[in-house]
Amino acid sequence: MIRILSWIFIVFLLTSCYSFKGISIDPDVFSFKIEPVEDVFYSSPASYPVEFSEALTQKIRKDSRLTLNNSNPDLIFRCKITKFDVSSQAPQPGIFSAINRCTISLEVEMQNTKNEKQNWKSGFSRYQDFDANVNFSSIQQQITSDINLLLVEDIFNKAFTNW
Repeated sequence: MIRILSWIFIVFLLTSCYSFKGISIDPDVFSFKIEPVEDVFYSSPASYPVEFSEALTQKIRKDSRLTLNNSNPDLIFRCKITKFDVSSQAPQPGIFSAINRCTISLEVEMQNTKNEKQNWKSGFSRYQDFDANVNFSSIQQQITSDINLLLVEDIFNKAFTNW
């Protein structure tokens, strides 16, 4: 009986001390805004900046208490697409590569209008490989959605966690 109570106590102690989300948002911050995403090199598909902006907006709305406020936000996110590239991986002379890679890189700046010490600017990059025999335009939506999930998770963690 004591052994069971000890295990229950240990499990309770561990679960009460550790948070899997680890979100840390200043209590004075209530809102955010994502400025239109800029494609610096005009290399991404025309719809991609809007798709990325929507993915980031949904992530922040879903996983934080912040509300979207375009007129007077506490946090402002500025995102630039610095690379959108589809390239062949490890091609050999005279031999076609079996794998292509889509790479998306962003430069993100977060401005905290309530506390400028929390401002930051950082680069983020993710990629996904796919079969070179598949036409990219036929899988573009799925590939970019998959990469966006990773990118917005990275940006969210940079902005709202203290790891």
